[in-house]
Amino acid sequence: MRYALPILISTAEAARDQQAAGLARAREAARQAQATLERLRAFRTECLARSPAGRLGASDGLGLQTYQGFVTRLDEALVLQQGEAERREHAAGEQLAQLQRCQQRLAALQALQRRDALQAQARAQRREQHEADEFAARAYARAARGSMA
Repeated sequence: MRYALPILISTAEAARDQQAAGLARAREAARQAQATLERLRAFRTECLARSPAGRLGASDGLGLQTYQGFVTRLDEALVLQQGEAERREHAAGEQLAQLQRCQQRLAALQALQRRDALQAQARAQRREQHEADEFAARAYARAARGSMA
């Protein structure tokens, strides 16, 4: 596992980076959809403020009917754009959730790597301690043999 961890971490980092880029794109798409929706709303407000009903006489029913049809189509466009903005926002939320899962996986792999490194360090310290103990025991044994002679 020790040898596979760097590869797994590298793969997880690449996946995380890819998800982060996807999240940035999804957020930008959601922002653009929301901006389009706001422009449509502003346009509708402006159109209603300049309503031909105030300028047209009662005899211009065709112009008023055409205007009402236009406002109806504009309202339909607003409903469609609202749905698109919500879909894009939802997609950005899904992308964020995927990014968080990638980050959790990467963090778990990095924790495994740290734990493995700590275990290797502990093994090395035990080995060094064992070697130092053996060296001291041999030195003591030589000293004990030397004082007996």
